[in-house]
Amino acid sequence: MKKNLTKIIFSICIIPFIGFYIWSNLLSISILLILILDSFTIKIIPTQIKKLISNSIYQLLKYAYVIILPVIFAIFFRTFFFDVYYVPSSSMERTLFPGDYVVVNKISYGVKVPNHLRNIPVIGGLFNPPKKEYNLYTSLKPLKKFQREDIVVFKAVDNSHKFLIKRIIGAPNDTIQIKQSKVFINSKELIEKDNYAYNYVRGQNERVLLFENYSNKEFLELSEVQKNKYKKDIKEKPNYNYFIFPFIKQEKWTRDNYGKLIVPKKGMKIELTEENINTYKSVVLKFENVNLKKLTKHFYYTFKNDYYFVMGDNRHNSIDSRSFGFVPESYIQGKMVSVFSKPRLLN
Repeated sequence: MKKNLTKIIFSICIIPFIGFYIWSNLLSISILLILILDSFTIKIIPTQIKKLISNSIYQLLKYAYVIILPVIFAIFFRTFFFDVYYVPSSSMERTLFPGDYVVVNKISYGVKVPNHLRNIPVIGGLFNPPKKEYNLYTSLKPLKKFQREDIVVFKAVDNSHKFLIKRIIGAPNDTIQIKQSKVFINSKELIEKDNYAYNYVRGQNERVLLFENYSNKEFLELSEVQKNKYKKDIKEKPNYNYFIFPFIKQEKWTRDNYGKLIVPKKGMKIELTEENINTYKSVVLKFENVNLKKLTKHFYYTFKNDYYFVMGDNRHNSIDSRSFGFVPESYIQGKMVSVFSKPRLLN
């Protein structure tokens, strides 16, 4: 009776594993899942191994398997379903705060399968990062597409090991422009959220400007007398302490007066000119694996991937796409679906 029951369980459970293979086309992982299922049900593989080795070695392998199995499950779950990331900086205040943890939905928005051991969840830190390698992930077919104003976690585009948390502002094929700190998407002003924050100048002390940081909601709650004491710190002139993407615009654009800039979309064909080639060549070279010399010889270029333009909610205290440029969709791990921290839980 028990033997028949294990066969039934194996037969039922193998169906979603086959479905996983059809969806992912990852043969090695699919086989591993079937082997694990076998070890809990019909036990064909354990029985054969037991016949080939001594009982002491078999018991040793059995204990090692018990230790390794939770790690395998953790890697599988964090790679294909949900993962947790730490918020390290204040770039998303007043939405997220340093010390928060965010839960990211990976499966709905296209699982990013690591191409290198370094990027595998749980155990990736044990391996050295690939040098000057930007083809870090293979994207599986998504159930949903990222939308403008989604909060997402993505791999840093500077080839470092960091993960960053920002809000999507520009989707593929959008035209981005910032005027007097106001964001315009395709010439239409983006509605400001209450928790977007800015620096406000409240005075000067020995040539040093004094600032306060307020969200839109906090500033509106100030009295008229208090509001008149502050002025939003809008940068009209280039600030050389703040790198502007692309570098050719360093002398013209600022974090508050930026663009126009078109976000690349897969299949989008653009005319390359002396004006825009320096804007897109780093993207094409890094993430599309196109030879730079070949690129400069062509008058037109068709993008192979989708890209996004991201910004932090703490607009004057965020290193984002205004500094490092476009984020390829393959780098975006998923959308934030929940946030928690000790102070939030206590409240």
